[in-house]
Amino acid sequence: MQIPESDVYWPYSLLKVSENKSTARTGVQPGSAHELVGVNGASEGGIEPFPGFREMHRFRMDTATGWSGSNPYSTAAHRSRVVDFWSFSVIAGADKRVWGFVYVVRRPSDLSTPACNNVYDLLLEYRAPQNTGGTSDIQWKTVVLRESVNGGILADRGNNTAGGAVMSVETTGKALYIFERGQSPVAVYFRYTASPQTTDAVTIPAAGPGVVPASRMFVNTSGAEVDFPTSAANAHDSTWFPDPTVSTNAPGSVVFCRIAAGTTPAAGSGGGGPFAVSNLSTAPELDEGAYTLAVQFEDSLSGRKSQLSTNVDFTFTGADRQLFVDGIFNKSRFDTLNIYRSVKTQNAAGVYTGGILQLDAKVSLSSYEVSDLPLRSGSLPSGPSIGYFRYAYQLKDASLVMQDVFLDRPRYFQTMPKGGAGAILDGSMLVGNISESATDLTGTGETRWSSSTEESPELFTEKGQYKPSNVGDAVTCFKRTGQVMTGFTRNGIYFFNKDNGFIRTTPGHQGFGIVGPYAAASVGPVTYFMNYRGLKAVFTDGKLDDVQAIDDLVSEEWYSGTTGAQELSKVSMAFDPATLCLYILNPTRQTAVQMWFSTGVVSELQDMSFGKVTNGWWEDTDGQLVPRALFVLNAPYPDAVTNISFRPGVFMPSRTYGDKSYLETGSNGVYMFDSACVHANQTDNLKTASASFSNYDVTCTQQSYTGTAITDAAGIVNPFVTTAAEAARMIGSWVYNATLKGAGRRARIVDSTTAQFVVDAVSYDPGYLVVDPIYMRWVGAPLRMTQDGSEEFVVKQPTSMGATFSDVNTAAFKSSPIRIWTALLYRANDSTALFEDSPRDTAGSLVTVSVVDGDTPSWAAFGKHSMRGQWFSPGVEIYLSNVRYRLIGVQVKGRMLATDRTRRSYS
Repeated sequence: MQIPESDVYWPYSLLKVSENKSTARTGVQPGSAHELVGVNGASEGGIEPFPGFREMHRFRMDTATGWSGSNPYSTAAHRSRVVDFWSFSVIAGADKRVWGFVYVVRRPSDLSTPACNNVYDLLLEYRAPQNTGGTSDIQWKTVVLRESVNGGILADRGNNTAGGAVMSVETTGKALYIFERGQSPVAVYFRYTASPQTTDAVTIPAAGPGVVPASRMFVNTSGAEVDFPTSAANAHDSTWFPDPTVSTNAPGSVVFCRIAAGTTPAAGSGGGGPFAVSNLSTAPELDEGAYTLAVQFEDSLSGRKSQLSTNVDFTFTGADRQLFVDGIFNKSRFDTLNIYRSVKTQNAAGVYTGGILQLDAKVSLSSYEVSDLPLRSGSLPSGPSIGYFRYAYQLKDASLVMQDVFLDRPRYFQTMPKGGAGAILDGSMLVGNISESATDLTGTGETRWSSSTEESPELFTEKGQYKPSNVGDAVTCFKRTGQVMTGFTRNGIYFFNKDNGFIRTTPGHQGFGIVGPYAAASVGPVTYFMNYRGLKAVFTDGKLDDVQAIDDLVSEEWYSGTTGAQELSKVSMAFDPATLCLYILNPTRQTAVQMWFSTGVVSELQDMSFGKVTNGWWEDTDGQLVPRALFVLNAPYPDAVTNISFRPGVFMPSRTYGDKSYLETGSNGVYMFDSACVHANQTDNLKTASASFSNYDVTCTQQSYTGTAITDAAGIVNPFVTTAAEAARMIGSWVYNATLKGAGRRARIVDSTTAQFVVDAVSYDPGYLVVDPIYMRWVGAPLRMTQDGSEEFVVKQPTSMGATFSDVNTAAFKSSPIRIWTALLYRANDSTALFEDSPRDTAGSLVTVSVVDGDTPSWAAFGKHSMRGQWFSPGVEIYLSNVRYRLIGVQVKGRMLATDRTRRSYS
């Protein structure tokens, strides 16, 4: 009996689909997709294109102030490259919000006399109240934090073969701290002035409490402790008031004095006054005996504190005395004084009582500032950052014992640890990846933390540290996991918890280390991180879970080859609360994995030009700052950019199709980037010409390239691009050829003017171009013969494929007149499609409008004689601008051969 060939159909419903790359393509189960690229996973009911990204900010390095010489970006900022960036938000003064970015930028190379400029600068760009041109408003301002760093710690991470964290930025609410491995951390806070309205960044180059403030008792010329004189004008020796603006004694110094009640201290020798102790009249008389005195300087704007001054044992006999303190301080760093003393030691426990210091007062230094202090010899330092004060102790012992006690250790390190990773844990600063040199990778791997009792992130003691048993296993990344701070190393995980005023460290999960400094993100109480085999999740209780959706992608693709570790070290992650999506960006592959928490969908974005993603802040339309996932964009080849309007920028995911910063009339734009120049497909009569350009890579080697310049007969690439600023927004975008198949259909825009744009393809046939669309691709599970899988391995011949669309919106003002979808067919686990083509009519001509509502009238045929074999996977590929649609189903038609059907189905 002869059995005829039988037609078979493989329907794929895409109403609810998610990507699964836990296995190779042949292991994907029905109902899942092997690839789901460029889709909006926030909604179900078919595959809808991802809304794209909107421009948030363009960096302004050419406006930066504070250079030691001229601004190196003043004329060539368009050729600079931002190699790393962080977002911050703090408060200036009582209620003024300051937010912005800290970023590392590589200076443009000299192209007039070709030479690589391997020099980097650390810049601060912030948005705050400013008065510009007599107008008070919220303005952007850029200042220099560190300049002229030749390679080393600020170098492009692409050349960091070690892949370790070298920098991080942490905020405390009032100040931000910039950590660099091998360098003293930089502290920055902001000083707000109401009239004229200004917000200035105050930079502390080497953050830390500094040296111990000098302190002593008042003594006369014979070296004896005596009462402060009431008539002599030469009471103090100038050597006890050194210049507090120099590093030898940055906070200040004090002299403790006693005086008989009812008398007035001697005035200063400089004239002008006032010199009297303003609150001496309310100071109590203290009983004769022994006391211990000390002070601590503080800055109310940032919360920074100095070390506690050396305790001074103060003893007097005979009549009771009033006590006051004379001092000099650095006005640019401190504005508050904490005044401590002990009770009378004879009435308590003797010398041990002197070690218990209680707070007599916390005062604003400006309220007790004087213009001069008495001198015996020499002259006092002067300058806008130098201030003098006099203050009298106000509490008797009975009142003093009710005040706060100085509980912490009285001595701290002068500077913060030179670590590359920092994090705030309930008021204490954790610092990891500590080294004395940026290039030293052989440190002990210890983690240190600041005082667990004092609210100051700069006070570090010898006891506040943890040294791992694995020498060199340094924490390269901190992430908050519920109430615990998780520290990730290249080998494992550490949990830091604040317990009864102490930091408790618990190591765990050895062997499950992180791949790079930015490959972790917290989502609620869970922290996701990447290791060399895939994505993991760690919980507050220490539980470790495996997120298998991208295991095969990470281990078989990203970690493949000899440079796989370097590639993974550049992976960055961030969670976007506005879209409930976790982004995992691999800049080497120009790919991002998206995990949509509202629907449980996993998808990808491909053909991206972003270099890093991080969590940051954005000012919403209601004026509130909201957390977002922020992406940094550079030109693909910075040295090739001639458009002086271009600047590296920050982008964030669009929440909806209408969530754009450059709205277009009548447009529901679907763009990867949002820009006023990215419009519908190009239909003009385009012309091409060879274009050569060069670029210095991260190793400072000049690389030469040959691309293609694309223009049209009218000399205008796009009729909507009329200015250089609009053309500049095309740089970094991708251009697709809607009618070309196979390799060479996509290229990046390297440079753009109002007359043309240059792409990095050697030979690029413009055909019908699509500028910067959302690149969408679906690749389904392998074709199967039966629903129950009992005949998985039969020979099958897929012949054609159709697609079903809904909600196709072509009403946009600049929507594409040509809307094409392309059918793909993959064999087994091949990375390149075995076949790809778009629907054609009966005459074999391309159907230029195949994305339409309902079933497509024409199907895409898999070649003239179809394909024969096993383990085929179908796919659909679409790249359109300004067209919204939903792909809700795909159907593959084929045949089962008679011989195979006979063997499988009949005895």
